[in-house]
Amino acid sequence: MQRFAGFLSLIVFVVAGLLVGAAVGYLMWSPGAANFGVVSSSKEATRTVRVGDVSVTFPSIVIVKSGADSSLTIGLTNLKKDPIYVAVSLALVRNSGIDSATVSGLTSSPYIITLASYGSANDLVSFKPSSNGYAFFDLMVNGDLAGTVAFYVVPS
Repeated sequence: MQRFAGFLSLIVFVVAGLLVGAAVGYLMWSPGAANFGVVSSSKEATRTVRVGDVSVTFPSIVIVKSGADSSLTIGLTNLKKDPIYVAVSLALVRNSGIDSATVSGLTSSPYIITLASYGSANDLVSFKPSSNGYAFFDLMVNGDLAGTVAFYVVPS
């Protein structure tokens, strides 16, 4: 009888572990967690890089729905006590399926600003992609490479 009680407690422990594992797995892979909005707004997708005397914060991955209004925010912070001139632009590295109007809207208008002493500003780029695909853009700050933004357009 003692062997059976020990075996029964082991079975109860294993079943409880399986239930907890299944619950955690469901939470991680549920349809809500796989939603593009959750992925694109996650904190892990944001990078902060220092380029000279400017701190640049940008998403390293942008996931948007085809046909939906979307935006890309690039944060800039002056790290010194003197005003500084900043020019921010996106340069297309590779495009696979994203429409030319979206690519043109992202790359054609550089953001130019003079930041005050320890000041900050945000560059907000709005776009509405019409085709599915992906593209990679180099983020340039004052002519120096700050990083790469992976841009994915998924079906709506």
